[in-house]
Amino acid sequence: MTRQPPAILVIGESVMDVIADPAGKRSVTPGGSSLNVAVALGRLKVPVQFMTALGSDGHGEQILAHLHDAGAEVVSAGPAGAGTPVATAKLAADGSADYDLDFTWNLRADVPITEVGLLHAGSLALFLEPGAGRVREILATARRRGAVVSIDPNIRPSLLPPRQEVRRLFEGLCAHADIVKLSDEDASWLYPGLTPGELVGMLLGLGVSLVGLTAGADGSLLASGGHRVQIPSVPARVVDTIGAGDAYMSGLLYKIIELDLANTLRRPGGLPGDTLRTIGTFAALTAGVTVTRRGADPPRLSQLGPEVPHPGRPPSMAQETR
Repeated sequence: MTRQPPAILVIGESVMDVIADPAGKRSVTPGGSSLNVAVALGRLKVPVQFMTALGSDGHGEQILAHLHDAGAEVVSAGPAGAGTPVATAKLAADGSADYDLDFTWNLRADVPITEVGLLHAGSLALFLEPGAGRVREILATARRRGAVVSIDPNIRPSLLPPRQEVRRLFEGLCAHADIVKLSDEDASWLYPGLTPGELVGMLLGLGVSLVGLTAGADGSLLASGGHRVQIPSVPARVVDTIGAGDAYMSGLLYKIIELDLANTLRRPGGLPGDTLRTIGTFAALTAGVTVTRRGADPPRLSQLGPEVPHPGRPPSMAQETR
């Protein structure tokens, strides 16, 4: 069977998450922000390729199997013989998580980059050297060649350089990005004191075409051009919030692909409000299912209902926004 060419390239770190719940019970699962996005897209039947530094150990084999099970193609671009980083996530009673991670990040320069129309990168891979420089180079090159670029900083303050340096790097990344998603925690760490409206205006002013700000149970805000749409969260019994933001990100990207919006993002005026509502509602649904499960376990397309179209199939929902 011939593999379908990827619709999107995702770049970022792969780690093993050791999740400790309030009772002290531990579980071990593959994780990492961009890995979670790649897995979620694969489960949504999007042809996705994931470029990462895969560990040469048993954890690396487990991560590879996890990605393949989701339908993601994997490009291992890390140094030979490297081990898999392990992240410890401690769950609070409300399902939120605090992370501790021993991590190094690097990508070999000799690995060819698949040319795609849509590219996403996120989290530590954007900021930690020496690998972050390679990621920024890939993003800038892809943008010059016409690809739509998406980023999610997914800030982990304890693992990053000082705030001013991270902010400088982030704003440089935004100059090459069409889509930027931040959580309310990311926003308050990067820009303490800025209101959501001020932050959205600043990011759009840097050249970003679509901004998503998520706030957990308080929903999310999508902005494009002069349009602002508030999206409510999906009511859910929260088990934990691990991977919820990544699931939301994957939902946004799914809709960008399914509604064929990649070529219209940069148009003057941005995406209209009804389109923002359509993509945001689906992203919220994807995140809402994820928080009802232990760990980063996003839903498969078949678990979201028969009304959700397969990418590449003539979609009925697309007609609502045209």
